[in-house]
Amino acid sequence: MYKQKIIKLSNFDRILECLYRNPGISRKDISDLTGITPATVTTTVAAMTKDGLVNELGQIEEDRGSIGRSRIALDIFGGSGCTIGVEATLTGLTTCAADLHGRMLYRKSNPFSSHISDNVNAFIIACIRACIDSIDVPKDRILGIGIAIPGHMDHNNQHMIASNDKWQDFDGLSIQAAFDYPVVFENNIRCMAVAQYLHSPQNTPSNFALFHVGLGMFCANMTEDGLYIGTTYGSGEIGHTIAVPDGKRCECGKRGCLQTVATEPALLESAAFIFNHNDTSLLHNFAQCPEDLTIDHVTAAYTLGDPAIRQIVTQALKYLCISILNIAILMNPEKLFLHGRLFNNEDIRQDFLEMILEQFDFTKKNYRLGTVEFLTSDPADGALGGAALAILKCVIHA
Repeated sequence: MYKQKIIKLSNFDRILECLYRNPGISRKDISDLTGITPATVTTTVAAMTKDGLVNELGQIEEDRGSIGRSRIALDIFGGSGCTIGVEATLTGLTTCAADLHGRMLYRKSNPFSSHISDNVNAFIIACIRACIDSIDVPKDRILGIGIAIPGHMDHNNQHMIASNDKWQDFDGLSIQAAFDYPVVFENNIRCMAVAQYLHSPQNTPSNFALFHVGLGMFCANMTEDGLYIGTTYGSGEIGHTIAVPDGKRCECGKRGCLQTVATEPALLESAAFIFNHNDTSLLHNFAQCPEDLTIDHVTAAYTLGDPAIRQIVTQALKYLCISILNIAILMNPEKLFLHGRLFNNEDIRQDFLEMILEQFDFTKKNYRLGTVEFLTSDPADGALGGAALAILKCVIHA
């Protein structure tokens, strides 16, 4: 049965999104790409320029000296406003403000504690207010607030659906009620995908996937129709696909989920075992006890050639490689971005890329499986993603 699309974009929305995806584009090219008449494009861009949202960059170089009307390059004026982003995870709560080009104006992180999870709504509200008071932006140019959550949003009652009970008191309605600005919510990895889509258009096709490996795992999918959400809370939960049949019990209740062998907690659990049972492990150079180990210690030991660490990391990469190949075959994104602190290590990136390319070549180039790219992971990525979500939902699709 035919189902009408929920989102119907106005000419304003389509032109603004086209500008984000094609910085430096001309009015004529906007008309050609969107199918909107040149007259409507001209009128709409004039209104955007008057409002300060769009500015002219000057004549397009190839038109100089040519006969006929010159084309003027257009772009979003990043300083015309800002959005605020918040991410809450089991690592901590990060708040940021960014201009409309995603440039950071403010950043503040608070380490996770039971106080935050027990008072999550009040804490988020206080962090947002502190951000608003700290930035040199007129209050009427704050255009929206995006909350990046470590789970799924039940938009019917604005509660979070998460795999742990740390966020059971999260209440989106109380956060929305605290501000006069629009407040929107989405999964934190999907927010990162939105930031990639809006702020790195030259490097990011319309059809891509962003695979995050950290405390948990998630694969966000962007298609030409927009951010794919799905109809159930299982969409994107790549960490709960089976990697090791009859393997370790996962928090979801199944055995052998991918996240039990390839997330940061899984690797740190294996590293702690090595620390306790291998006196010659290089891990002893980084920590006094296994509880002090971090994923950076694990990746450093990998680079230095610790045999046991290289074995567990390589095994995890093999499982991840299988999942990436499955994504490439089943979803066929033009590009697959890999994100996580594990991949900040150059040696791991190189070894992992070799595994992936070897698997991608199984078709002898008869099929195009897209490309793979690593993104450097920063603790503020989720919060910046929240700010990008606010641009998408409160500015472009307002």
